[in-house]
Amino acid sequence: MGAKEGFSPTITRNSGAAIPCLFLLFCIGCKCLASELQVTQTATLKVDASPKLARKIPDTLFGVFFEPAGGIWAELVSNRGFEAGGPHTPSNIHPWSTIGDDSSIFETTDRSSCFSRNIIALRMEVLCNDCPAGGVGIYNPGFWCMNIEDGKAYNLVMYVKSPETADLTVSLTSPDGVAGTPNWTKLVHKLVAEGTNRTSRLQITTKKKGVVWFDQVSLMPADTYKVCWTWFSAFRTDLMSMLLDLKPRFLRFPGLEYGIWH
Repeated sequence: MGAKEGFSPTITRNSGAAIPCLFLLFCIGCKCLASELQVTQTATLKVDASPKLARKIPDTLFGVFFEPAGGIWAELVSNRGFEAGGPHTPSNIHPWSTIGDDSSIFETTDRSSCFSRNIIALRMEVLCNDCPAGGVGIYNPGFWCMNIEDGKAYNLVMYVKSPETADLTVSLTSPDGVAGTPNWTKLVHKLVAEGTNRTSRLQITTKKKGVVWFDQVSLMPADTYKVCWTWFSAFRTDLMSMLLDLKPRFLRFPGLEYGIWH
């Protein structure tokens, strides 16, 4: 009994150690075998392209996918209503950015818009009495930059309000004074580009201390495509011409950004 009691634990320890070793060897063997199969295994694919097996491709399979935002839609301003974060405050104003430091300008969003369904507006408070030469304000790079072309006209529309007179400069570049407007006021301007810039941006700046609210800032080329069954003219002429030339049997949108890159 003494010998058996001493021998039994030895078997248990050895067998316990042998199981992982065998398992490891088994795994290594399988891995080697799998690698060998991947190297040596081949396949043959035969394609019969004879006319007797051919089938006509239906015309209904040919269509187009396009993306309205940043694509076929002619709008150059991204997040023009400052509502990328939804109807809550503070809202996400990306890709809008600030021109100036914290000591000269403070921006936030509030629920003061004149549009009941898009209630968020941007409140810009200018703090500096002696502002920098270029002014302070906000800018929007559009959808991966704005493609501005020399000699072309662009329609700017934005809603503003301010308890006092605000001297605003809108670039591409158009200095305009805005009288005190305690209520929301729609401003419409036509800007004509004096040069071509593939990475342009829209800037709104001022050198005067005060508070100004902005909402629904829009910039579109003046030569947008007019669709007869819509009340607005807001499609890019170049992409619309391409779509019409294709004579697609179906349209799908949004198109997963296809219109942006092509």
